Amino acid sequence: MFFPRRILLLILVAAGLPPAVAEVRLPRVFTDGAVLQRDRAVPVWGSAEAGKKVIVKFAGQEKSVQAGADGKWRVDLDAMPAAAEGRVLEVAEEGGHRLEVKDLLVGEVWLASGQSNMEWSIANTRPEDQAIAKSGPVPLLRILTVPKKLSAYRLDDFEGSWQPATPETVPGFSAVAYFFGRRLTEELGIPVGMINSSWGGSRIEPWFADEGLAIVPDLREMREFRQARTPGTEEYDQLLRRHLAATRTWLDTAERALHSRLPVPGQPAAPPTLPIGHAQASGTYQAMIHPLVPYALRGFLWYQGESNVGEGMLYTLKMEALIHGWRQQFGVPEAPFLFVQLAPYNYGGPREGALQALWVAQQHVLKIPRTGMAATMDIGNPSDIHPRNKSEVGRRLALWALADTYGKPDIVKSGPLFESFEVAGDALRVRFGSSPTGLTTRDGQAPTHFEIAGADWNFKPATAEIAGNEPVVTLRSPEVPQPVMARFAWHQTAEPNLANREGLPATAFHTHWPDDPVLGRNVAFQRPYTSSDPDNDGWNTGLTDGSWNDAKGTCFATGQAAGYPKHVTIDLGRAREVQAVRFGTPAFGSTRTVSISLSENGQEFQEAGKHEFAGKTRTATELRFEKRPVRFVRASFLDHHDKQDHFSENQGFLSELEVYGPAR
Repeated sequence: MFFPRRILLLILVAAGLPPAVAEVRLPRVFTDGAVLQRDRAVPVWGSAEAGKKVIVKFAGQEKSVQAGADGKWRVDLDAMPAAAEGRVLEVAEEGGHRLEVKDLLVGEVWLASGQSNMEWSIANTRPEDQAIAKSGPVPLLRILTVPKKLSAYRLDDFEGSWQPATPETVPGFSAVAYFFGRRLTEELGIPVGMINSSWGGSRIEPWFADEGLAIVPDLREMREFRQARTPGTEEYDQLLRRHLAATRTWLDTAERALHSRLPVPGQPAAPPTLPIGHAQASGTYQAMIHPLVPYALRGFLWYQGESNVGEGMLYTLKMEALIHGWRQQFGVPEAPFLFVQLAPYNYGGPREGALQALWVAQQHVLKIPRTGMAATMDIGNPSDIHPRNKSEVGRRLALWALADTYGKPDIVKSGPLFESFEVAGDALRVRFGSSPTGLTTRDGQAPTHFEIAGADWNFKPATAEIAGNEPVVTLRSPEVPQPVMARFAWHQTAEPNLANREGLPATAFHTHWPDDPVLGRNVAFQRPYTSSDPDNDGWNTGLTDGSWNDAKGTCFATGQAAGYPKHVTIDLGRAREVQAVRFGTPAFGSTRTVSISLSENGQEFQEAGKHEFAGKTRTATELRFEKRPVRFVRASFLDHHDKQDHFSENQGFLSELEVYGPAR
């Protein structure tokens, strides 16, 4: 029977044939110079001849286990205190092969991952950081790099080995991981092992352990999509079995057709699989993280997001899935997960608003227990996506670990974080958390990059004044006599000067995004839509991108076909509770009357309201209604003004269309 090469490979791997193992072995995460995690059980595992008894000895402990039918075995050493004395791990088959792993320390182990800013080596940092790394060895620090590799299947091992942290070994190692680990050795006085497994340009998706998706209801569609395309899952295997049955039938049919000199029908297509690649849907977890499982460790570091800029709050959900998936795989549900908030960078005019949305999404990750965020708004480079000051990034991550994980007193771990706001006549008072000793500015000047707006969402620059020793900033603008909202550092290249007295920077915020205090959360953000008259000149985008910028790429328009009405329909993916819609027009075009209709099934729409806009006028309006389940939201352009400018009167414009459900 003939099978295509790809399908044959899938069948062989799925068969799970045990490797031909003649002697006991350990994975490469156990090499000379490794660091074992203190104060918790330490798994030791590997392969041996099936059925053979395996004995493991370390630090006065002896454990034994029988290798399974597949040759795999595992024992768990009892929890041990930190020890800087190098000791030997012995592993042997009873009456057979024996191996030793030498110079093992016991201390703290952290796994660092992400894309290029985590991968960024010490050799490419600023001279000051390189000088620190060259100043001498760090005797208590050991490092391990997992090489770049991709796989559709979860691998059991990798090529790599532990090394001491010396001026000769660290230049190619992750700078952030090195400086984090170095700081821990200085503060804790015990061994630290840093594992770097990162890949420049990688998206978050290929790093998923898909089990984490199951705990995020809003990622149900993604989970189902991935399960049906991941070899080894029940869903994919069922599709593959059907394909094999169809292929067998096709072979019989094809042979008969060939014998009768009749046309041979097309061969059944194999079920699709997730694309493999560091910037694709799968592959890096399987080859670069799973081979480390279940190595005992304390926690995780993460520096990634540049490749997912533009996803807004969807990134929060993906982070939740990533965190829970890794914690589950390593068996450490309480493990700290510390990450770096992206630095300012110019992603281009059409993407203005995308980085700000990701900043907010990253801050919302802090709602997940035992997470921490190192802000970098003051140490970035808006013209370089790879800021060179990595020692400070490592230090700020270490502040979170020292304060929360290790319980060091009197450590301020975070810069000012937006907490609340209140209207005070012609001013807004914004209160910050994480500033126990008060607010200041790095340059001694008034706080910068604050804006306020009235109910029209037309933001204007605001003067800002720190309210004495309170963590409060008072905002005013003569152009906004009745302010109702504020935003801070709401520009992708913003480098504001506000900080706490410990020198840690404040982070961007928007009082009305993603949760509007009245309307709720915009559930239409980044959702797909279809237009009855698509524009073919770059205006068929931007309807749900979260940006109210009036420009091609961020502002939506229909095509120029004559005849009204015409419409655009957003698909929310599933029925969601909806209670309001907000939409508006740019300062150009002839848009006049727009109605909003709602549907649960995409067939029957009920009008929720309409609004008549003035031509060539930047305006926003909102409709509120009784909460109801909605999946499809349609904006219909019912008529138009006479031609207002160089745009066709047949084009219907919308700066943005937001659909609000209850806040999360």
